[in-house]
Amino acid sequence: MLFRVIYFLIFFNISWCQYDLINVYPGTRMSVNDDMFVSASNAFYNFAVLLYPFRNTTDGGSILCNMRYNTTDRFVHSVAVIGIAKNSSTNSEQFMFVFAAEKISTMSPYVCIGIITKSTCSYSYSCTDMGITGSHQEYFLIGVDTNGTYAYGFTSLFVFKLDIYADKIILNLTTDSVWPSQGFIPHAMDMADTWGVVAGYGYADENRNNYGTLGCLIDLSTLINASCISVTNESTFLIPSNVVLYNDLYELSVAIRGNKILIGILRLSSVVILHNYGSSLHISRMHILSFLSSNSVCRVVDWADDTTIALLVQDPFETSWSTTQIFFYRENSVTLTSPIFTFPNNQQIIGSRLSRPSFARFSITIKGNMAILTDKADILIIPLASAGYTSSWIYNIERTYVFYFQPKLCIGGTYKNHSSLGPCQICPTNTRNPGTFSYEITQCISCSNNSSNSFCPLASLADITNLTTISSYSQAVAYPETADTTDIEDILLKNIFQIGNDPHCLLISPVLWTIIASALCFLFILFIVTIDLCGYEPCIKYSKTMKKIFKHTDIIGEGKMWIGGLTTLAIIVLVSFSYWFSASFIRRYPIENIFQSAKFSCDLSLVNAQFSTGLVLLAIPKSESAQPIFDLLDKQIFNLTVELINTGFTCNSITAQENLISSKYVPLIIDCQQTIITATTSVTFSLPRHLTTIQINISGPYWIGAIRLCIRGHGQISGSNTLRELDFCEFYSTPNQAISRYTYIPIVFVKNINMTQSLNPTDPVLYSGIWMPTFTTVPLSDEEYYLKFGNYLRYTSSATILQIMLDERPFYIKNIQQPIVRTAELIFHSLLFTSLCIELFAFSFLFIKLLIKPICQSIVYLFKKIYHRIFLLNDLHSSNTNDSISKIQTHLKGSIESGSFIYENNQRKNSKTCLTSQTELNSIETISKL
Repeated sequence: MLFRVIYFLIFFNISWCQYDLINVYPGTRMSVNDDMFVSASNAFYNFAVLLYPFRNTTDGGSILCNMRYNTTDRFVHSVAVIGIAKNSSTNSEQFMFVFAAEKISTMSPYVCIGIITKSTCSYSYSCTDMGITGSHQEYFLIGVDTNGTYAYGFTSLFVFKLDIYADKIILNLTTDSVWPSQGFIPHAMDMADTWGVVAGYGYADENRNNYGTLGCLIDLSTLINASCISVTNESTFLIPSNVVLYNDLYELSVAIRGNKILIGILRLSSVVILHNYGSSLHISRMHILSFLSSNSVCRVVDWADDTTIALLVQDPFETSWSTTQIFFYRENSVTLTSPIFTFPNNQQIIGSRLSRPSFARFSITIKGNMAILTDKADILIIPLASAGYTSSWIYNIERTYVFYFQPKLCIGGTYKNHSSLGPCQICPTNTRNPGTFSYEITQCISCSNNSSNSFCPLASLADITNLTTISSYSQAVAYPETADTTDIEDILLKNIFQIGNDPHCLLISPVLWTIIASALCFLFILFIVTIDLCGYEPCIKYSKTMKKIFKHTDIIGEGKMWIGGLTTLAIIVLVSFSYWFSASFIRRYPIENIFQSAKFSCDLSLVNAQFSTGLVLLAIPKSESAQPIFDLLDKQIFNLTVELINTGFTCNSITAQENLISSKYVPLIIDCQQTIITATTSVTFSLPRHLTTIQINISGPYWIGAIRLCIRGHGQISGSNTLRELDFCEFYSTPNQAISRYTYIPIVFVKNINMTQSLNPTDPVLYSGIWMPTFTTVPLSDEEYYLKFGNYLRYTSSATILQIMLDERPFYIKNIQQPIVRTAELIFHSLLFTSLCIELFAFSFLFIKLLIKPICQSIVYLFKKIYHRIFLLNDLHSSNTNDSISKIQTHLKGSIESGSFIYENNQRKNSKTCLTSQTELNSIETISKL
């Protein structure tokens, strides 16, 4: 009994140390072609077999079978699928694969053929012992040629060739005849039809000078004399003992496509592309990748097609799907920024059921289908998707270890014009894909040609032509500035005595109507004078009556002049206009109650208000009358609406939260609406407080063309305090680009308090308040990031985060509005203006009486004097008689005396009547006779 216990402990220790049953990374425990998939699980003593793994569900889907080990004393190193057996019947197809294994108890290597029947999943094994005991093989590789006829095995001790259908080893060689030197350790291999490539570590020649990474070309017909070349140029020396036992750092990978070979070298983070020229290999290109966040690059490599390669990278960046990524490159362009795409991505996610797995191995078939084995031995099946489709994760609640991807139409905002394993590409600017079609989209639809009226950025679903429906708008207006003139006397004078060129100004000009009234009065004066000159008694009677009436209205000469009465009418016209202006002007206050232009003035914007504004610290104590408006503002509830424009995100993919200290948060209840036609999803919720940080979490593969933030709040009236309704919207977009996956938008509020003093000093001061948000310009696009680090990154995240931080300024805006003039003051100034008008007209009369009238009389006198002299001198030259001269002298003397008499008489009587003396008349008669 004791012996059995000791034997068990020894056996368990050997198994634990040399045979890690759980670790699926060593060897090649997964193999796939387009007809069959096989993976080996040493922990569960089982082969997972998928027949037709990539067949569409409409064609029957794949068939899952489990092949249990026929013994528990088995450790499988590698498997290689053959596929459909060539000798199987049509009705009951058989599938075959081979695997290399060891008997754990004796450490004896052997090779087996597994056969399984499609219809029943019945299976059988046929194994051949290699005849070696007690020699554990750390690397036991097996592969099948592309014809599916022979299987080939490679270890550090022996190499063999197995005729699959004859179930017979036809070649079993020691490594001395195969490798160029002793000590070669094979780590990876791949087979073509007549040749294969084995990558491992060893000496390149018999001189055993440099121990390095070798790529060896094998002739599958003989297996001897492999042609090996060093695939690296290393400055450090490898220690052979480090590569004998399994060490993930020294892993290699080999893949063949046509005459081209890929060799992935993990420890150098490099991939080497070689060509087979018949008898030897030649390196054509070597790519070295260095991800800052990854220490495992190129552990597994493969061909996706004839020109595209796939590389396995550990932890290149943080994702919620897996800890590893498969990077796809063009073979001639392998850099950190040049991947075509990665898997998984935001359109090809891995469900949370697998809890961020790590990929142990992946393989791509000749038709472009891909299978992945995870570190937990779960299996992912990803079929090649044709143009217009992408292979997407199928959610499955069943208990299984096989998870399928299925081709689905490209999502809205994307397209695909070729077959590939990757995602659909975003639609270019001014193109769209609504995502509602039932057929594949290989080219996005063109948007409107009028770019000024069309909003169609990257990844658009809709062509939004009416930009006014999504534009920004604001309640913020510039506070009015006080006019240059704030003195009521200046305002009265400016508006009463102003005549403009504008027809409206002429029509309401007091001066114009005063001139018209004065002109009518002047015409009336001429009429009265004409009547007096005519001497018609009835008319003279009426003239005297009118003069008497106008004398009673004379406010200039105090009832002494009838002309002053007429002038009073002009004064009344001018003063009436001033009263009309004053009455209209005082009603234009406050500006909140003004809805029409000032039609009584040339300045249509004229108001009876003067303004002042300034910034006041919130910390300064408020007056008792002002405090209520601040309380109303602080209690106002904000409703935030986030409109995601030109996006495919649905309401189910959006949540909102209030971020607290550290990583704590409180979820918010949202009201979500989606409009398919305009591809707009709108989310509305109440903000718990004014100063907070809100985070919108959006999950999914879509993009956002633009964001519009709207902040609204209800108004309230409390006594003399009015809280204004809040309604602001701000549109965020970057021309021809999509919104960033992470966007931070700060919004800063400031209280705007309007203080309106009343016209009546006894009335209370009116307060109104509103929040004024300031929307800061922020970076909205990731395009620069994609240009610098790679366009593939736009597909590597399915989380879009919008953070909105609300803050308040430590001061508020205080706007004061007060009237230029109040009622009592305006009445007083109007009376003063009336007195001014009377004095102006009185001064005009005085000016005429004292200056104008004497000047006119002097001019008349001088004119007559000159006229008579000229006339008499002409007569003097034409007459030679003394009588004439005597008469002329007599006449001249009489005229002068008569003129002097008339002038003196007019001065005394202050009369305009012209008198002619008899002497003058006689002189004129005498001159005419001569």
